[in-house]
Amino acid sequence: MKKEKKNIRKVPNLRFPEFKGEWKQEKLKNISEINPKHEGIPKSFIYIDLESVINGRLLKEVKIFRDNAPSRAQRLLKKEDVIFQMVRPYQKNNLLFNKEGDYVASTGYAQIRTKENSRFVYQFFHNQDFVRKVLNKCTGTSYPAINSKDLGEIKVPFPELKEQLKISTFFSLNDKKIQAQIKTIEHLETLIKGVSKKLFSQELRFTGFDDNWEVRKLKELCQVTKGKQLNREKLTKKGKYPCQNGGILPSGYTDKFNSEADSITISEGGNSCGYVNFIKTKFWLGGHCYKVTPLVNINKVYLYFLLKHNENLIMRLRVGSGLPNIQIKSIKKYKICISKSLEEQTKIASFLSSIDEKIETEKAILEQLKNQKKYFLQNLFV
Repeated sequence: MKKEKKNIRKVPNLRFPEFKGEWKQEKLKNISEINPKHEGIPKSFIYIDLESVINGRLLKEVKIFRDNAPSRAQRLLKKEDVIFQMVRPYQKNNLLFNKEGDYVASTGYAQIRTKENSRFVYQFFHNQDFVRKVLNKCTGTSYPAINSKDLGEIKVPFPELKEQLKISTFFSLNDKKIQAQIKTIEHLETLIKGVSKKLFSQELRFTGFDDNWEVRKLKELCQVTKGKQLNREKLTKKGKYPCQNGGILPSGYTDKFNSEADSITISEGGNSCGYVNFIKTKFWLGGHCYKVTPLVNINKVYLYFLLKHNENLIMRLRVGSGLPNIQIKSIKKYKICISKSLEEQTKIASFLSSIDEKIETEKAILEQLKNQKKYFLQNLFV
């Protein structure tokens, strides 16, 4: 049986009806200038490092002076340049640069000044097949990286400029929807933080409630228990019950549980140490996680939002330098200011839950938009 030849497909799975014919294919270095030369770095500029760009958004703009700039500040950008993340490229934190003024990117990026439609090339860089080719040329395990020379050797399939424009415009509209959805979620998250601050400081109260709140240690109100460790090899990527082992996301899945649904957890160790979570399903409580169970007549959802509001203060209980942790005695002694009225607790919980549920709904819509983009990235490109 003969092996199939690679790259035999020369047209995309999906195509706008007005375009026909096969796509061309060239090495990236033949259709682009990679890390173009310049006359020198300006005296001051906005520096773009590897933490500045997340999901195509420039989130951090810090102006620095050339004399104090890090040695990596080498890529002087022009409009329509694309910067490609060469370290851990699977994160796809690339940027289509469209700003005015002096901006310089880190050498952690490859600077692409293409002869083709730059927006088309930028979108193509997020195609999973291309990312896979990049990863095949990467060196290193924890921080896989590709160099500019090897990046330039990767072949890029492309159609005529009119079709490139059509495809890039389609993705630009899709990206605008995604960015608008992200801003909606960010607005709601800012709202719930602001309202929580006013409610839990008692600056804002519901009509009919004016009693003073009381300060109590957590151990006086709740049972605090530590989970039981499951070996990582016993966890699966999919399963009936999530294993909450201290991180923000589940560590994996298992076919058994040791905790009931609607439980409050606090991460015990690691980078997420002190993170407060509310698990809505049955789950396995791992060894790097505490469960907080009310012992007295307390609205559980209210308690969750109260602890979530105090999350930054809980994180201050960390001890240790390398991998910090929070000791169970510190959690038990942690003091909270709590309403003595179950009715007031319920009203606060209901109000904050309505915002939280809206956030979850908007996040689900965002996930749909991202999945749609993944589908089109895979099928509108060769």
